[in-house]
Amino acid sequence: MTISFFSTLPMLVCFFWVILLLINSKQSNLSKRFLAFFLSIAFINYLSHAIYFNFQYELYAFMENIWVFTSLAVYPLYAYYIRLLTKDTKINWKYVWIILPSLILSLFSWILYFAMSPSEKTIYIHNIMYHEPYPAGSPYPFIIELQNIKHILFKIIFVIQVFLCIYFGYRNILSYNKTIQNYYSDIGGKDLTPIKWLLSVFVFAAIVSMLSAIVGKSSFIDNKLLVILPAILHSSFLFGIGYVGYEQNFNIEHFHKDIINSEQKEKTQTAESRQKSSSDIKKEILSLLEKDKIFKNPDLRISDISLIAKTNRTYISNIVNDEFKKNFADLINDYRIEYAEELLNNPKNKELSIAEISEMSGFLSESSFYRVFKNKKGISPGKYRKEIKNN
Repeated sequence: MTISFFSTLPMLVCFFWVILLLINSKQSNLSKRFLAFFLSIAFINYLSHAIYFNFQYELYAFMENIWVFTSLAVYPLYAYYIRLLTKDTKINWKYVWIILPSLILSLFSWILYFAMSPSEKTIYIHNIMYHEPYPAGSPYPFIIELQNIKHILFKIIFVIQVFLCIYFGYRNILSYNKTIQNYYSDIGGKDLTPIKWLLSVFVFAAIVSMLSAIVGKSSFIDNKLLVILPAILHSSFLFGIGYVGYEQNFNIEHFHKDIINSEQKEKTQTAESRQKSSSDIKKEILSLLEKDKIFKNPDLRISDISLIAKTNRTYISNIVNDEFKKNFADLINDYRIEYAEELLNNPKNKELSIAEISEMSGFLSESSFYRVFKNKKGISPGKYRKEIKNN
């Protein structure tokens, strides 16, 4: 009973998030629909696991061919899900090659399955799949040796895919976060930091998966603890994937829409107005921040400054990076935190709540204010205020 429950737990978690992602049509976008597809593949994969650990011999012998595909497809598909969050606004079919190894090895597995005689299939199920004592004779028939070669190829491909998924996933997330930090002043809810941390957990889950692939499932079947612990780990990880993906309502699609809107506005600028020196632009930016205090606008974007300065967004971004030695979000948040400090230090504002200070300083949310304040000052705004009172 215990094995039955825990072996099906990851499958149930996948099913839960697939349903939730598909029925939430109001916030649906391409990346969420693709995540539902990814979790559907994972569901089939863990269904195969459940069949195996519940000793459904004949059924698993059939399902193993599907398991080969799903096991080798999930990591590339998750890597492409991250790409849909960070780079592609629509499915780019040229990347279909990422699942070719899983398709080819699965096809090879199907050919071997249908080529085996009933007696060879019995030997394969009991001796190879379950490592049970079963009279097989020596050596194994040639087709059983081919099955062993298939398992070796599976392990090699799996390990390579895990490393590639983590590498490209991190690279795409870091590139995306850097891009939006140079466009938005408040990146709360827009950056992919939760996905990045989830990818860090992915490393641990991947190690467990790699060890399981290398050792083989049969090594787990006689030890309940070795089944329960990976089941809990994978269920927790899958729940995290579903939850973070469900809550992620901003991605490269939304960013591109904002860029298109800003470019349309920039086209109205005259060619002559774009020819300003970097020093003039820097002075204008400082004036906008220090005199006009435009940082108080919680939805301030770099395109807003380019429109005021009558130049293009890329030019402003280069000046911010080169002259101020920081990205746009950091520059604006420095001024917001400085202004928040002034408000917190002013005795006249002692009745103001932290939420009010946050809003007056230009933050979209109190959570963003707490995160940025603690990051820049090493202390939360509440503790900062208490220290002022104590002194």
